Amino acid sequence: MVEDTPGFDSRFVDLSIDMLCVAHFDGYFKKLNPAWERTLGFTVAELQSRPILDFVHPDDRERSRLEGRRITDGAQALSFENRYLCKDGSYKWLLWNATGDLERQLIYAVARDVTASKQVEEERERLVRELQAALAEVKALQRILPICMYCKNVRDDENYWQTVEAYISQHTHTKFSHGICPACYEKLSPTWFDDPGDEPDR
Repeated sequence: MVEDTPGFDSRFVDLSIDMLCVAHFDGYFKKLNPAWERTLGFTVAELQSRPILDFVHPDDRERSRLEGRRITDGAQALSFENRYLCKDGSYKWLLWNATGDLERQLIYAVARDVTASKQVEEERERLVRELQAALAEVKALQRILPICMYCKNVRDDENYWQTVEAYISQHTHTKFSHGICPACYEKLSPTWFDDPGDEPDR
């Protein structure tokens, strides 16, 4: 652990909720505050013992490597997101701001765990997709359908006749189960059902 890392004052970083760090241009962490252990589960020593990219999700490594190169070239990283490995094998989304010290070849960065907000965002997007699909189903049924007045089959766009159940199942995610309603059940003679086990569901 580098105790004299410039700009890393333990009087405030140890109490920070955010994850603060100093990394070297060689790709290793030099200093980390306790928030890293609380968030990822790895000890500071474990995080410092391996290249930083080892902890980045494989799908995010190339983006992270390119962002790191930008910082070492003098640019700043603002609101950069990637996923970091936790000790239990899961991943957490981190939101980064970082800047480089070209003279000392150090990167000063702050990261925040935004996993919960990401999950909320993904759930919202899922609900939007479901609502859009439901709206498409409703629109598919919001038209005049030719229906036979005797057998109640309907004619589709390709001029084929099919049952109402088949048509609705084809154009929506609706599935049908068949039974008998109480009114129809009362109209039918009980003698139709010789075996009580043959009685349909009501």
